[in-house]
Amino acid sequence: MLPVSLPWFRNLDIEYISELSDPLTETGPFYTDVQPGDIVYFNPRDSVTIIYEPTTSVPTLTKMGEITSDVSVFEELPADVEMRIEAG
Repeated sequence: MLPVSLPWFRNLDIEYISELSDPLTETGPFYTDVQPGDIVYFNPRDSVTIIYEPTTSVPTLTKMGEITSDVSVFEELPADVEMRIEAG
């Protein structure tokens, strides 16, 4: 599925969310220790989330990857933005 460009929207000044047109196939394990820079799949809404601020978690996340560079750049982005995700 990668690389892919998706529309993203800011949520609560802690994350960017992009809802997928088709659900991903996943069976867990679910992830409850989110950290800034994590890229997670939220299966109840078929969405991918980029976490850029500390937050609590919900028990329905699957970690897909992480951003290893400075995540503070997300603070300066507009509320709605198109971003491209590539495998690294």
